[in-house]
Amino acid sequence: VIAQLGCPVVQLPITYLGIPLSTRRPSAAQLQPLVDTVAARLPTWKAWLMNKAGHLALVKSVLNAIPVHQLLAFAPPKKSLKQLAKIQRGFLWAGRAVANGGHCHVNWSRVCRPVVYGGLGVRDLERAGLALRLRWLWFARVDPDRAWQGLDLQFSHEERALFFASTTMIIGNGSTALFWEDRWIGGQSVGEIAPLLYQCIPKRRRKARTVAEGLAGNSWAHDIQGVLGLHEIGQYLLLDHQWHLLGALVLCGQFSGIHTVPFLEAGMEELGASTGKFFPLARRPG
Repeated sequence: VIAQLGCPVVQLPITYLGIPLSTRRPSAAQLQPLVDTVAARLPTWKAWLMNKAGHLALVKSVLNAIPVHQLLAFAPPKKSLKQLAKIQRGFLWAGRAVANGGHCHVNWSRVCRPVVYGGLGVRDLERAGLALRLRWLWFARVDPDRAWQGLDLQFSHEERALFFASTTMIIGNGSTALFWEDRWIGGQSVGEIAPLLYQCIPKRRRKARTVAEGLAGNSWAHDIQGVLGLHEIGQYLLLDHQWHLLGALVLCGQFSGIHTVPFLEAGMEELGASTGKFFPLARRPG
């Protein structure tokens, strides 16, 4: 492969297409070039010839946009986010990289609010980055033909919890809805109903077992591994009881469920990202 492509062999950490690659989360030191790039834009602008509206336009269109490429790939350290916000705040109010407290007429958190809520519409980089990264979970459902499908998407427990808490799953034919992850049992997921039993499921199976596969011949029970204690057995019985409450569920529809993400869609539209909606069908025999 090396001979055919002519690519050199290098050791991590490296920078590829502007993204620092390493076996660990990028540090503030590794992202310092990004901060320096943003700060380097300021001397080329004649800030003293602009009014505050001109400052705001450049903050939105340039200073706030430069980090978006990195935000798509990872969550920057808090220190880096604070440095980037400091540069934007300084240019907005004082026309330079640093602004003292007396120059800042409005709290930065209010500046980052949407205009309709009394803010100036500057994106909060931490929240914008979260919305951008959660798109990968969204695209994993709406576009199964992407080249990276099947890879283990790295998200923290909190980020996954936010995504699943902000989505609604209607089962449809069950070929896309995830048995262990999605909230398809009366608005709850298996992890919420039986958290101890959920921990007995291998991570790979959690992200692969669909509702259609799990319900076929009670195949979901075969995913459970390890020794079950009394609490796990109790949750197993509780989960089994849910099937009786659901009754004889019939999977139907031409496609399986995807999510509606109200707050996430709004964030994506603001960032210029494409979104989709997916309303599958589920019914009881009747």
